Amino acid sequence: MSLNVSATNLERAAVAWGEDMPAWVRLLASACDTDNQRVVGERLGKSSGYISRIINRSYAGSYPEAERLVRATYGAEDVTCPLFGPIPLSSCMRNRRRKGPPRNQIHHQYAAACPACPNNSDGGDA
Repeated sequence: MSLNVSATNLERAAVAWGEDMPAWVRLLASACDTDNQRVVGERLGKSSGYISRIINRSYAGSYPEAERLVRATYGAEDVTCPLFGPIPLSSCMRNRRRKGPPRNQIHHQYAAACPACPNNSDGGDA
């Protein structure tokens, strides 16, 4: 099945991923149809080319990392933090990936708890 140039991102994703298209890719493609790949890429901290390669299933990098970024930014999902109970996935990722020394007591608590947290999918490479 070939698509014309005016195909939507969701249509492109459906062709590239077929019936195996995960919900997070559908979420990403829909976000791109609402805004555009550049805007979505900026929101994820990635390039529009990155977004295009994910949608077209031609990305050579980590799909699990892409999934985490999309779910955290567009999925409105919560995780259960051992320190604070239910928090948004985006807050969980932001707090465990914080750079630099802790600046307050809450940052110290995250720095101590996040490396061993079951929600930490970074594999120690954050």
